[in-house]
Amino acid sequence: MLAPTMCGFHLIIAKKNPAADLNQVLQRMMQASAHRGPDASCTLHWQDNRQEIWLGAQRLKITDLSNQANQPFVSPDECYALLYNGELYNFYELRNRLLAQGETFTTYSDTEVVLKMLIRQGSTALKEFEGMFALAFYDRREESLLLARDVFGIKPLYYAKTDSFFLASSSSRSLAVSGLVSTEIDPEQIDHYLYFRYPQKGRTLYRQIHSLPEKSYLTLSPEQIPQLQLHSSSLPSVNDLLPETPELLHQTEELLKDAVLRHIATDVPTGLFLSGGVDSTLLLALIKETGSPPILTFSIVNDAKEKNFGTQDYRYSRLAAKQYGSYHQEVPLSLSLFSTHLENFVQKIDQPVGDSGAMMTYLLSREASQRVKVVLSGAGADELFGGYNRHAAYYFYLKHYRWFTRLRGLSKSTASLLPTGFSHPLRKTFRLIKKYAYSLSDDPATTFQQFIGFPDLDMPPTNALPTESVSPVDPNFMEHYMALALNHDQHHYLIEDVLQISDRSSMAHSLELRVPYLDTPLARYIQSLPAVFRLQRGKKWILKQLLNRYGGQPFAHRAKEGFGLPFGHWLRSESLPVIHQYLDDPQQSIYQFISYKKAQNLLKIHRNGRHDYSAEIWSLLLLSAWLSVNDH
Repeated sequence: MLAPTMCGFHLIIAKKNPAADLNQVLQRMMQASAHRGPDASCTLHWQDNRQEIWLGAQRLKITDLSNQANQPFVSPDECYALLYNGELYNFYELRNRLLAQGETFTTYSDTEVVLKMLIRQGSTALKEFEGMFALAFYDRREESLLLARDVFGIKPLYYAKTDSFFLASSSSRSLAVSGLVSTEIDPEQIDHYLYFRYPQKGRTLYRQIHSLPEKSYLTLSPEQIPQLQLHSSSLPSVNDLLPETPELLHQTEELLKDAVLRHIATDVPTGLFLSGGVDSTLLLALIKETGSPPILTFSIVNDAKEKNFGTQDYRYSRLAAKQYGSYHQEVPLSLSLFSTHLENFVQKIDQPVGDSGAMMTYLLSREASQRVKVVLSGAGADELFGGYNRHAAYYFYLKHYRWFTRLRGLSKSTASLLPTGFSHPLRKTFRLIKKYAYSLSDDPATTFQQFIGFPDLDMPPTNALPTESVSPVDPNFMEHYMALALNHDQHHYLIEDVLQISDRSSMAHSLELRVPYLDTPLARYIQSLPAVFRLQRGKKWILKQLLNRYGGQPFAHRAKEGFGLPFGHWLRSESLPVIHQYLDDPQQSIYQFISYKKAQNLLKIHRNGRHDYSAEIWSLLLLSAWLSVNDH
């Protein structure tokens, strides 16, 4: 059986005779992220000629439940060691090739395959890994280190360097508690967070702690400063010869079926996060179509009276579970549940992402972890197939660019009259119209940046979306900017928001979350399609047509609602304790970075119903709580 290893790992490389007790430091790092691997915990210490290395790993056992696959995984000659958090879906292919080349194996773990591939091929082996992974490979002969992360950055990996130490970990919090690196906050990254909801790619809110970017690797040796390089090209080349619709749907369906089968292959109970939207419902329909046994599904549902600030998942998820035959579990969402778990959530999220979907995923994972150890998610579908409201809005803006540039002043003044801060049937529609109108610019790149940003909290970072300008009369005008939008979401929003909260919120409860839509063959195929082609028949039209084949019309035609707390509804209460705790006190650390007056003004405007600032206030609340919990 396939033997993925989900875990947290930690590494310290020190110059000889360090003053610190590194065994104690390593234990402190491991304790900070013990939830990432509760099934096994092991360490390794090597004293080499020019440096010493400490390795620690915590394992969440999914398949090959024996201890033979525990980590750190060391070669028989004790010249190489591997720390590995991930899963290879082309595991069998690579293993069989190695067997044909004379290799022997002591486990059925893909960890052993990864180790042997890296010993044989070094960094070139990374191009052949299809799946999700973060890894650290140490060569004792060369005293060299290789760190690497998968193409989409599904699994996290952080590192820091000082004059005496190099550290790496699955958790930035583990690096922060080591005591070996500075935990000074980086104001530039706070600014980036306030505008985009997350730190800049490759960075964290800590000045000295970095995140390894997706599809990259870092090498290090005693004679070499860290070298960062790509192991995969950014995107496959776009195919100018467009497939006919029947061929496109057939190919996408077959690739998605293969992805589903590879992702549900485990030796432990597996579930599915089911919202009743297109992405998760199609996964459920395909699980049934492949002949797999009925699966457990999980939904977090708000009260029906909160639907104008929450979602209608409570209705559609029940319908989907009934239609496609899953064993369905619901997690009723309430203000008391939110308030009870907020502090624990903040302690375990590592780095804050100002997206309330993180808290939703955390609460949902808490329930799911009591019944399963693996759960599938529809994450990644929106970024690949063009599923966000902003994608459709941007497509419409580009298509009618001249008209919008002439009327943008009028549209902004008209939109300002639409109320969005209190519950009414058109609140969500008005909210989208206002966001659209306030984001319009003569520069298409600026327009998209304002679609995805929060200008009421901070100024946009300089050159956040660098691009060459293309004239509206250029035949490539729409494709150029639409590709810019989708590529940005795939390589920034998806990685730094969606996948970060997916990993942190699920692993907080020792639950492995898998993302079939980011399966390598499927993703490569969809990325080869022109961006405009993916939007020209509406948001996610490819997936919607597939879902229609399985009787999913109610779900395919459902309005896009997103995934987040009904926080705006709760904010209308003047006595919300978490607001008093983290935002009403002018001495809170957050007010080093944003004015107290601005935060209080946003609260006032939201509460009187003039405008919906729930997303902005949530970002501030989470940042303030994170700074408080982390003693900043």
